[in-house]
Amino acid sequence: MKESVKLFLKEGGMIMLGIALYPDKTTIEEDKNYLSLAKKYGYQRVFMSLLQIDIENPKKSIQRLKESIQYANELQMEVTLDIHPMVFQYLKIKEDDLSYFAKMGVHTLRLDSGYDGRIEAMMTHNPYHIHIEVNMSKETNYLDLISSYHPQKQYLKGSHNFYPQRYTGLSLQSFMRCSQKFQNAHLSSAVFLTSQQAKVSPWPISEGLCTLEMHRDLPIEVQARHMKMLDMIDDWFIGNAYASEEELKTVSEVYHSQIDTLYIEINDDITDLEKEMLLKYIHEYRGDASEYVIRSSKNRQRYYQCSLPAHKIPKEIQRGDLLILNENYGQYKSEVQIALTDRQADARINVVGRVRHEDMILLECLKPFQCFQLLEKE
Repeated sequence: MKESVKLFLKEGGMIMLGIALYPDKTTIEEDKNYLSLAKKYGYQRVFMSLLQIDIENPKKSIQRLKESIQYANELQMEVTLDIHPMVFQYLKIKEDDLSYFAKMGVHTLRLDSGYDGRIEAMMTHNPYHIHIEVNMSKETNYLDLISSYHPQKQYLKGSHNFYPQRYTGLSLQSFMRCSQKFQNAHLSSAVFLTSQQAKVSPWPISEGLCTLEMHRDLPIEVQARHMKMLDMIDDWFIGNAYASEEELKTVSEVYHSQIDTLYIEINDDITDLEKEMLLKYIHEYRGDASEYVIRSSKNRQRYYQCSLPAHKIPKEIQRGDLLILNENYGQYKSEVQIALTDRQADARINVVGRVRHEDMILLECLKPFQCFQLLEKE
């Protein structure tokens, strides 16, 4: 699906990139610099939290929060504020009156912990058009319950949790099941990626702020490419602050890219012709998919007259290996493949490289008929 079409599919509006700020841990000058940098690379959402409010001195916490919200609003960035039912008690306000948050400049209220479904639905009818974002990381019928009370769907959306503690993030299977419910309901959704450079988080213990556990130690560009290939979530937040400029730029480039990529490592004995076969053209995953290999067959037409001798035979073919069928394979000569399983070596198949280790999680995301590009690891 083309990006220009996909951008407007969800009822909640355009899909966006976001950053996170924790004003109780930083200065307004630092926040302003980060907001301006993020805006430069197309980030439009800002996540902040009231869960860490100082109940001994709530005014101080809120005043610092308001400063960063105000500057985000000046940059025309949408502010999401993470709250809990107890926050309403601290502030001595009711869920049916969101004027307090409207005056703060909040665009979206994220309910880290929800109510009974009726209150969430009621909150979407607020006259300030504040969006209500519910926690989508639990495998329950929570969304169905909210829907039974007739919310205004254009003001209802979801976002996953982030998980500061190692080994507590969502499994891929759980993430997909939870996300599917919101996709089926045509509701906007959000996820958290973790910066490997950022040092600021909302809690004393923080071992990364990711939604998916498998993302915790990966470079953020791999997390982003994985999320893009999964094609389940609209908005991506970088959960910790402050991501580096390079990370902000990379995630933005992945988010807006037109084609998915795999980074590869090339063997020393590869020929210039074989390297061209891998890198020069866009590949298309054949629709008649095999469980053993991803096949890209168009090179068979381009290079059928070229000499393509066999290489030294490896001991075995391993998952992630890049394969080019040599001239001993008849009509299949010059077909490019990526191995999906380990198997016995074949003298008719040249092993010319392999998918970069960090990119191995992306192999399961490629789909039949999908186009993709191979890029050499620098």
